Amino acid sequence: MSEVIENQEVKDIQIEFKPAVINVLEKEKFKESIDLIVAKYEGHVPSAENLTVDRKTRAELNKLITKIETRRKEIKKSINIPYAEFEVWYKKEIAPMEKVIETIDEGIKKIEAEQKEARKKVVHELLVELTTDTEVDSRIFENFVDDWAKASNFNDVKPKKQLIDSITYVIDGEKQKIADYKADKETISSFCFGNNVSDTPYIRMLDSGKSVSEVMSAISEDVLFEKQRKEAEEKRKEAERQRQAELEKQKQEYETRKLEESFNVLPSHVGEETARALSQPEVVEHFKEEFDKKAAQSQIEISGTTVNEEPENLPNEKYMAVIEIYFSSIEEKNQWKQVMIDNGFGDFKATEFKKI
Repeated sequence: MSEVIENQEVKDIQIEFKPAVINVLEKEKFKESIDLIVAKYEGHVPSAENLTVDRKTRAELNKLITKIETRRKEIKKSINIPYAEFEVWYKKEIAPMEKVIETIDEGIKKIEAEQKEARKKVVHELLVELTTDTEVDSRIFENFVDDWAKASNFNDVKPKKQLIDSITYVIDGEKQKIADYKADKETISSFCFGNNVSDTPYIRMLDSGKSVSEVMSAISEDVLFEKQRKEAEEKRKEAERQRQAELEKQKQEYETRKLEESFNVLPSHVGEETARALSQPEVVEHFKEEFDKKAAQSQIEISGTTVNEEPENLPNEKYMAVIEIYFSSIEEKNQWKQVMIDNGFGDFKATEFKKI
C-alpha cells in the first residue's frame, strides 16, 4: 500500500462509567480517635530514663497506622477492579493495530539506515579526496562520520557546502598539527645532535603529550647531569691512574732495591757459617790483600818486569774499574759472583743493579 492515510478516524470507545461513591461511615468517630492519639503524644520527647516505655508506645502507634493503611489499600483495590478488567480488554483489541504500526516503523527505519550508509559512504569518499597528497590519515576522523552523515547535511545524497567546509576545516587543523609536530621534532633532534645525545627518548616524550618546551628542559637537565657525571668519572680515573703510577713506582723501586741487595750478598747455596766466616774483618782483609797482589802482578806483567818480583817491593796502590756486565738470569749472576769470589776477587760492590 503506497497511499497515505489521511483524516482516517478510529471509532471512539463508548463505555458506561459510573463514578464510584465512597461513603466513609462514622467519619467523626474516626477523626476523634485520631485526635485523641495526637493530643496524647504530640510534643512528646523520648528520654533515656523512659526509653522502654517510649519503644512500646512507638510499636503500638505503628501497629495502628499499619492497620489503617492496609484497609485503605483494600478499598483502592476494590475500586480499581472495573478499570483493570477494562484495561485487559482494551490491550487485546488494540494489539493488531500496534502490530501494523510496528511493521511500518521497522520498514522505515531500514530504509533510513540504508540511506545513512549511503551518506556515510559519500563522507568517506570526501575524506579520502581531501586528504590525498597530504600526510593526514583519513581514518582518524571516523568518530565524526556519523554526525557528518546526518540527512540535514545532504540534498538527497549530494553533500551540502556546509558539510564540505566542515570536513575541510577539520583536515586543515590536522595538517597544521602535523606541521607543528615536525617542526618541534626537528627542534628537538637538532638540539640533541648539538649535545651529542640520542633524540629517541625525547621524541617519545613529545609523542606522549609533552610540550616542546618541557622536552627541551628535560634535555638540558639530562645533558648537564651527564656532563657532571663524565667529569666526575674522569677525575676518578685520573686519581686511579696516579695511584697506580705511584704503586708501580714504589714497586719498581722496591724490586730495584731488592736486586741491588741480592747482588751484594752471597748466593743462597753458600752456607750460613761460611757466609759468617767470610764476613769477618780478617778474612775480608785477606781477600783485599790477595786482590792487591794480583793487581800488582798484572801491572808487572804489563810493564815488562819480572813476574817473580816480590809484591812487597811494589807500591801499595789500588785501582777502580767500572764494568758493565749483562746477565741473562739471576742464576747466571750468582755463578759469576761465585767465580769471582773463588778466584780471590770478592772485594767488589755493585753500585747499580737493575732489570732491563
